[in-house]
Amino acid sequence: MIDRSQFNAEDFLVDSTFQQFCEGTDKLCVGYWEKYISAHPEQAGVIAEAKRLHFILSGNKRSLNNQVEILKQDTDERKNIRIYRKYNWLKIAAAILLVASIGFLYRNYSSRKEQAEIAVAHTFTTKSGERKKITLSDGSTVLLNAKSSISIGAAFNESTREVVLKGEAYFDVVHNKDKPFKVHTSEFDINVLGTAFNVKAYPDEISSEATLIRGLITMEAVNGNGGTITLKPSQKVTFYKNVVVKEKQKILKPAATRPEIIINHYTLIKDSTIVETAWTQNRIEIYDQDFDQIQSVLEKWFNVEIKFADPEIEKYRFTATFSHESIEQVMSALQKVENFKYEIKGNQIIISK
Repeated sequence: MIDRSQFNAEDFLVDSTFQQFCEGTDKLCVGYWEKYISAHPEQAGVIAEAKRLHFILSGNKRSLNNQVEILKQDTDERKNIRIYRKYNWLKIAAAILLVASIGFLYRNYSSRKEQAEIAVAHTFTTKSGERKKITLSDGSTVLLNAKSSISIGAAFNESTREVVLKGEAYFDVVHNKDKPFKVHTSEFDINVLGTAFNVKAYPDEISSEATLIRGLITMEAVNGNGGTITLKPSQKVTFYKNVVVKEKQKILKPAATRPEIIINHYTLIKDSTIVETAWTQNRIEIYDQDFDQIQSVLEKWFNVEIKFADPEIEKYRFTATFSHESIEQVMSALQKVENFKYEIKGNQIIISK
């Protein structure tokens, strides 16, 4: 827990959650700081000053270079005043740079094309309905699920082994303690030595997850929330996105009461199949899930677009297993569980009551 009791205005300024509170960009941060301010009236003056500086420094629409230049000129003009003021201004100038940089990164967080800035040697991609097995130069294997991509770093297997993933993949990593294996996604980074795990990080879904089958991995959320998480075999961590995701005119967002990060165990069904990795065996395992939860899986698996004519249908719940069935056979099987109608027009499926 961070002790903020001795914070000055500049300390608050460089706290990313305090910036989000000032900008009103994150409800969790706003709620946290409102409670903090109420519980620490003795810091009201310092916090007010920090908010004022944030408004001046990051709220000003002039470019950062102009602000720094003006600040520098002002500092130069005051050279002959007491020397400690010079250093105080330098601290504020550094705060300007850090606030602006963090603010820029946060505002662009949900739309970044690549999470890790690494030189890419090659990118493998899959289309909807396609899966692909890739053997890396270190002997590790990657099974790439539908509508996914993995970029291999140009310096892969030199001092480190780094990849960038969009979508879903199952990794079986060869152990090499001298060359850590790293997986970068838009939500989190994974550090590995030798292990098998599944990562699901589609940009058009409201959550991302990692499931550990064997070995040990550590994870850290890109936005810094949650610290470092160590997973043991059979554990799964789910990251719920703070941003609203718009896909196909449908607004997807996490429930207001849902925690940002959940750690639990993978789902094991009676025949010892792990639901989260069943796709690696060319199977779709649906286990007590809402229609809207399996919508994305079916769309990627069968290269279709599913639309619900009535929101109530989205909450129909199913448990089922599919392997070689067509989309028509899948719809027909689901109809036996819940009463609904569907119409197929090209690659679009409209589901109604």
